[in-house]
Amino acid sequence: MKRRADRPAPDPGAEREKLIGLGRRSIGKSYYPELRNRLDELERFRALLDRVSDAIFVVNADTGLIVDFSGATLSMLDCGRESLLDMPFKGLLPEHIARYADNLFNISTETLSLETEFRHPATPDRLPVPVEMTLRIVEHREVRQAIVVARDISERKRSEESMKKSHDELEVRVRERTRELARANKAKTEFLSIVSHELRTPLTSIIGFAKIIRKKLAERVFPAVDRDRDPKLCKEMDRIGKNIDIIEAEGERLTALINDVLDLAKLEANKVEYRMEPLAPAEFLRPAMDSSSALFQASEVLFLNEVGPDLPQVMGDRHRLIQVMVNLFSNAAKFTRQGSVTCRAELVGAHLRVSVVDTGAGIPQEQQTSIFDKFIQGQESLTDRPTGTGLGLPICRQIIKDHQGHLWVESAPGQGSRFLFTLPVIADAKPE
Repeated sequence: MKRRADRPAPDPGAEREKLIGLGRRSIGKSYYPELRNRLDELERFRALLDRVSDAIFVVNADTGLIVDFSGATLSMLDCGRESLLDMPFKGLLPEHIARYADNLFNISTETLSLETEFRHPATPDRLPVPVEMTLRIVEHREVRQAIVVARDISERKRSEESMKKSHDELEVRVRERTRELARANKAKTEFLSIVSHELRTPLTSIIGFAKIIRKKLAERVFPAVDRDRDPKLCKEMDRIGKNIDIIEAEGERLTALINDVLDLAKLEANKVEYRMEPLAPAEFLRPAMDSSSALFQASEVLFLNEVGPDLPQVMGDRHRLIQVMVNLFSNAAKFTRQGSVTCRAELVGAHLRVSVVDTGAGIPQEQQTSIFDKFIQGQESLTDRPTGTGLGLPICRQIIKDHQGHLWVESAPGQGSRFLFTLPVIADAKPE
């Protein structure tokens, strides 16, 4: 009988490898290399996560405890790893949000974003870190976890606070400047009012004496002069008469300017007493057209009335509204050589809309705002500069504003102009 060769004693480690499938014959067929690669990839991924500037938390959504974290978490909270694991996530949140922490982990939306603050309970003296937090619930193998990503927005908050401070300081300066401008405007208005009052009395005397001189010259002096004997004296007499006419005309124009300044000063100071009453539109449109018709008699311009029928009443001061219409008609006559000037009125919603439409020169876009400023006149009229004061439109706009309405212009060069204003109609008012 042959004797068997001696066999080496069995290796216990090798036996264990055989039992778990990692023996020399089975290791090539196992998943160990792939698993090792996956573990290496996870380690590399974890190392990358630790380098991001955001704080990343994994929280058990059922218990609210932190089970893992990564990124800039430790540096953001200035704490150790052991102090964070298994601590309640709500411990990092401000009290007014922490009391609703359970609701954060039971959101119905896929993702929740909010701005809040983080501060670790172990460092109560450290300033909280403002963060922009995004929370997302994920579920794996019946385990609900919340993935929380928090970004430090301290720099943004500092910028916002700096901007808010600058904005507040700017608002203070604007309010102070506004008060200064209001005081200056009030002082200017009072000055113009005083000067206008002081000028009106002597100006009335100048105009009165000019009329007396013209009358005396016409009745007593000029008839006594023999025009045939001294032709040069006749020319001087004619020149004197024209000069007196100029004095009277310029005096009346200056009187109109003073009256407009006083009128505007009263309007701006809310010292005008309006006699408000229910008015049918015809009660102020017809008298205004009648008094303005003379402006068009010597021209080829048609003056048309296209006021709609059955218009409801408005609440207004009849004489002030007539003043507005006469001014608009006068302006239209100055700038219209041919064609027509039309007065229209119609009901638009809850407002009466009145418009004065002309076929004149039109107004450039850049001037359509400035013409409502004080002492600003439009472009040159058909023959010469307008003889107005430059206060008519500002006065009209203020009157319409005091009637709870709005005055504006629609125009284009060469296409005429359309001045419009609206007035609220009286509720349940009967048509005229």
